[in-house]
Amino acid sequence: MEKRYYDDAGALVSVTCGISNGDKWMTVRQKTPKAGTHRIKSPKLPVRGTRAEAQQDLDAYAIIKKWDEVD
Repeated sequence: MEKRYYDDAGALVSVTCGISNGDKWMTVRQKTPKAGTHRIKSPKLPVRGTRAEAQQDLDAYAIIKKWDEVD
């Protein structure tokens, strides 16, 4: 399973596939469990071609931001 994090506001942050044929992966945040997701737009979290690339970006960003990993 891929790593997910809580941001400073307590929203869940994870990597997901965009609306495409599986070739666009992005970092999104979700305020509450039933809420929709919204892409985090940052130069450090670009849309990537693979889940692994997007996850690597998120993991590095989470370290910088000192976000807590979801158990």
